[in-house]
Amino acid sequence: MIDWLSEARLKPLLLIICMASHLGCVNPGLEKNRTIETTLTNAPADLSPWIATGKLAITAEGETSTARFEWRRHHLTRDTITFSGPFSINRQIIERHGDSLVWRDGDKTRPLSEISTLASPLRFLAAQQPEVIGQWLLGYPGNSEVLQLEVLTWQPAPPWMLPEQMTLVSDGLSVRIIVSEWEIGAQQ
Repeated sequence: MIDWLSEARLKPLLLIICMASHLGCVNPGLEKNRTIETTLTNAPADLSPWIATGKLAITAEGETSTARFEWRRHHLTRDTITFSGPFSINRQIIERHGDSLVWRDGDKTRPLSEISTLASPLRFLAAQQPEVIGQWLLGYPGNSEVLQLEVLTWQPAPPWMLPEQMTLVSDGLSVRIIVSEWEIGAQQ
């Protein structure tokens, strides 16, 4: 064994490491982050503008589909939702204008409710109240009696705390959402 790492030198070194870890010297930012998180509040349901990016997994009829998403809330009556990944075959863009959801295909748009070839996750979105969908990402279940929303973890996005992981459950459908990044007040 190396001479400088003798038992006589190792014991004091371990003692110093143990003391430092108990005093909080090993991770000095931990308490600061806890303080920040306790001073932040949940974002209001009518927050806008914002952008949320992440992943989701939808389980329906025994099959699970996954996708990446970017959800842009331009203002309270307008959203642009872009899905990419396996269930959306490349990229699907859905726009909300007030009470209507439309599917954008290049320069053309069609009401989402008229598209019979939608993947089941997109059919689920089409069946929901358009004004409530974006509120789910903010952690609000809306006024749905059949939908159960559970926020599993929260993340700081000063001045707010916003959902990081959540699940939505409704009549044989389960949606697991992970928001990897929030941009609050983002320019659209």
